[in-house]
Amino acid sequence: MRLPVCNFDLESDMLCPNCQARLDRGEITQFDIEFSKLMLKKEEEHPRLENLTLLRAAKVGPRLILVVKKKNKELLLSEESLVQELIDQFGELILIEGPAKLRTVVREFIFPANEVGVNNLYSPDGTKESIVMLREEDRERIKFSKDELRSIISAIMGESVLFEYQDDRRKLVKEEEIKDEFEQRMKELEEHRAR
Repeated sequence: MRLPVCNFDLESDMLCPNCQARLDRGEITQFDIEFSKLMLKKEEEHPRLENLTLLRAAKVGPRLILVVKKKNKELLLSEESLVQELIDQFGELILIEGPAKLRTVVREFIFPANEVGVNNLYSPDGTKESIVMLREEDRERIKFSKDELRSIISAIMGESVLFEYQDDRRKLVKEEEIKDEFEQRMKELEEHRAR
């Protein structure tokens, strides 16, 4: 079985310099390490897992998210007793085939709706944040809230992903305009009083 962390590291309970650097960069998480240890133990009971490649594991609220290599989804699902055990221990299981592409994953979670667009923001330290725009008319069709989508998709992608509905952005702009207008009038009133 291939896991996000070296098998030797899991058995020795110490990270090699490569895995430690990946942890420091945020490419893997502490949960990836703990879940990999669990899966390594489960391989003894489920020998077919030898062919499984787990790319990422995340616990988001009442959900366990696993990203596995393409064509490995069926392999894991065929181990029904293990799947049930994971659901009992961690909650709802969301299984994604990867490496995951942002638009593909987003579409899977907002189906039957479609995203309007994806914008990327890069901060000075080099970190990237993606903003996915959704249509207001799709709000009722998407079964997850914006916060749930953010948590789930960010965990899958290993980077920050925000979700906004088009009307939310318009409301924000209007609120800013109203605030600016209010501040301008207050300033004019203060100037008038000062005379």
